[in-house]
Amino acid sequence: MAQRKRPGVSEKIGNLIRPHLHQWTGTNADFKRFLQVQYADLGLSDSAWRNYVSRFKMAHADEIPSFLNEQLSEDEWSEDSQQYVSDEAYYYNSETDVYVTFLRSSGGKPITVSGDTHRAMKEAYSSMVGKPASINEIGRTFQFPRAWFDEYRRTHGWTHDMDPFTNEEMASSETEDLVDELVLRNRRALHQTYEKRKWDDIRKDAQKWRDFNDTVLDKLVLSGIAGSAEPVETMTMIENGEKPYALVISPTDFHWGKFGWVDETGSTYNFEEAKHRLISKTRELISRLPYRPEKIILATGSDWFHVDNDNGSTTAGTPMGTSSCGSPAQILISGCELAKHHVDLLRQVAPVDVVFMSGNHDRYSALTLGLYLRASYEGQDDCTVHLTPHTRHYESYGKTYIGFTHGDTVKQQKLPSIMAQEKYQEWGAHRFKVWFSGHLHHQAVKEDKGAICITLPSLAANDRWHARSGYMSQAGLAGHIIDKEEGLIGSMFCPVLND
Repeated sequence: MAQRKRPGVSEKIGNLIRPHLHQWTGTNADFKRFLQVQYADLGLSDSAWRNYVSRFKMAHADEIPSFLNEQLSEDEWSEDSQQYVSDEAYYYNSETDVYVTFLRSSGGKPITVSGDTHRAMKEAYSSMVGKPASINEIGRTFQFPRAWFDEYRRTHGWTHDMDPFTNEEMASSETEDLVDELVLRNRRALHQTYEKRKWDDIRKDAQKWRDFNDTVLDKLVLSGIAGSAEPVETMTMIENGEKPYALVISPTDFHWGKFGWVDETGSTYNFEEAKHRLISKTRELISRLPYRPEKIILATGSDWFHVDNDNGSTTAGTPMGTSSCGSPAQILISGCELAKHHVDLLRQVAPVDVVFMSGNHDRYSALTLGLYLRASYEGQDDCTVHLTPHTRHYESYGKTYIGFTHGDTVKQQKLPSIMAQEKYQEWGAHRFKVWFSGHLHHQAVKEDKGAICITLPSLAANDRWHARSGYMSQAGLAGHIIDKEEGLIGSMFCPVLND
């Protein structure tokens, strides 16, 4: 059998290879990768460099190190392409601190990655330093195609539960040094996570303010409210008695903007009627108090608005077109003004704590109302606005712990257990527990699992849908007296009479 003729190597390529023979200390594949990185500007393919290295070895055996001066076997040559075949998946050049990795997903071309980037990707993918990044997150951060990184991390044997150090770092560092470095990296990851969360909260607050500014302040300037608002009615009260108490009042399910035609629903309900009910029943309720309370807890939101967006629908998207008496913008702006008017009325009686129970009709608009009131009373000693996007809010007064929620998200019988779990320390520290909720438009009181659960009535009249469905609950405003030492001691109700 005639021996196959070995191809030579061009003089130009030979001159490029010859100065670097001292680097030829391992396999042909290692040296080929070194040359490919060294002369990356030539744009030669992986297969071309494999051929040049193999040809140079055969043509210039006397020049290369003696332990590499061996004849290639027939198996090292491909019959189709006559290319040298290598099993090595990646090459690390310690002098240039560069990793060259061969990926099928890149079309067989080598991917050159700096040592800093390689180490940063491994650290990001490791769960030993903060929360591990996903393949997609690393792809976005390091501008790495997803398929490439997926093969890249498998080629290098990376998993989430690995340590963040490369093989080269492990080989060149003492164990104690690596442990110290790991501690420092975790401290850095903790600080970065804290800073990210802090700035995420700041961005969310900024977005709320921008939304509030776009929907309200462009049409309603806070500085002009005092001059344009109607005068607040004067309230008179007997001075404090011997026992301090708090008054809990909540015009829940007020549905500002709802419309009812008397001939169709049995009673009129529009902007004018709703305001009359709120102010007159608040004055009536205050007049029945034994003496001035130490504070007033005003729970608002809780379907204060009838609609929640510019489409005139509820939070869930139910359209309210035929049961609304104004446009969404009119309802929002006038509703905010009326809520401030109501707070100013109560401030004449006692300091007011405003809490929110966002409802299923106005989950988003209630936040807008909260921002409006918080801005209106900023710096005022006699009014504190507690704003939270949570559907449950808690207040403490004396020996009583009080919970507020609209009532659409959790059934009432579960509320005592939820309070005991969510606020277990406060539950144990208070002798009395009371829950207030709305949503059902009627009154109810039930004691269950160590807490008194009160369902609040609605001031609103029926719209067409409620009238046709046969809802006949008595509209009105309720107030509840909570003694500082003895808990809930009294309830009052001011009904709306249509006769």
